[in-house]
Amino acid sequence: MKFLGRGWQYSAYDLGNGRVLKRQNSKLEAYRRMFLDCFPYTKLRISKFSDYYKWGKEEAIGSLQKILNSNLDQSIFGNPKVLDNGIDYEQDKVKPIHDYFTEASLEESKIVVDKFIELNKILVKNKLIDKSFSIAKNFGLNEKGEIVLSDIGEIWSKSENIEKQIRNKAWMRPYVLKPIPKGELREYFIKRMNESFT
Repeated sequence: MKFLGRGWQYSAYDLGNGRVLKRQNSKLEAYRRMFLDCFPYTKLRISKFSDYYKWGKEEAIGSLQKILNSNLDQSIFGNPKVLDNGIDYEQDKVKPIHDYFTEASLEESKIVVDKFIELNKILVKNKLIDKSFSIAKNFGLNEKGEIVLSDIGEIWSKSENIEKQIRNKAWMRPYVLKPIPKGELREYFIKRMNESFT
């Protein structure tokens, strides 16, 4: 089992069979990741790390249930299988879109942006969204070249929350835009998202 990376909620491991394991972080692992990500701690204070950890765990459990109880094709979530503890899960291995953007041509990347928008239209219609529309960090491409929502720990389903995220153009947040290459592709992403959702 090969370690792939760690976010605030989960650590990811390659199972070697076309699947990955997403294992919930211990408090120590999560706090370390938060500590590294939040410097200089002006917006996200260290004193709040325990709250973020608790909130993240509750959010992840709720998100997994929303997905499993939906009528959507589970392949758009990487065919998740939740383990017995209710929070760890297995999922199809995908190529992160951030990695794809660094290798693909501008035209190929634009096609992926368009596919991303079409998937998110389906998600919005079904009242399930990745809270920030974080294309580069939370989505990937499967072996068929289809967009997959790979980070399924922060799914929002309340109509008022979805409307608020769209109204506030959550896709314009710096942490969403930063992993998208600067220049024409980033501008294309912003333009197409604004046209499609506002």
